Amino acid sequence: MNPSRECAGCGEQEEALITFPVTTLRRLCTDCLLKEHRNLFCPICLQVYLTPPEETLACLNCPSIAHLHCPPPSSAAADSPFTCPPCSDPNFSFFPKSHLLDQESSAADALVAAANISAVLMNNAAAELKKEAEEKILAAKEAKKRAKEALGYLQDLVVKQKALEKKMNCNNPNPNKRKNSDR
Repeated sequence: MNPSRECAGCGEQEEALITFPVTTLRRLCTDCLLKEHRNLFCPICLQVYLTPPEETLACLNCPSIAHLHCPPPSSAAADSPFTCPPCSDPNFSFFPKSHLLDQESSAADALVAAANISAVLMNNAAAELKKEAEEKILAAKEAKKRAKEALGYLQDLVVKQKALEKKMNCNNPNPNKRKNSDR
């Protein structure tokens, strides 16, 4: 098995894994990426939310939010509370690999949604890293300023010490030499 082609969520081998940062880079298959970020898109029509929709149905079991106008899955009764497709069916897959040819349109929608979510996550991570880098630059500038001040202070102390030593040497040119009166 090639670990670089293995999904961090389900462990399945996939040729085209989507990579996105959380705290470190992780590779997820399309299905796992969509399942981990259910709150970022409608689980029925797969539209990614740039801003949260006003009228929604919230899943009872997870943070998934569907458009109010999207028809719930056919298995749900009209008066029953909403559960998203992954919560309704434990074997549900947004991107079923075994039926790709039968469901090309929904597979394409799932890929587009996963790519959009990945782009949003990467942009958010890039913004956070940029902010962190800017904070570190400011901290480094402040540390450099303090170090420069400390070196200046140290240099002043060295100059004062040398001046004091020179003054002491002028008053007593050779402290080890005995005076004639001491002999």
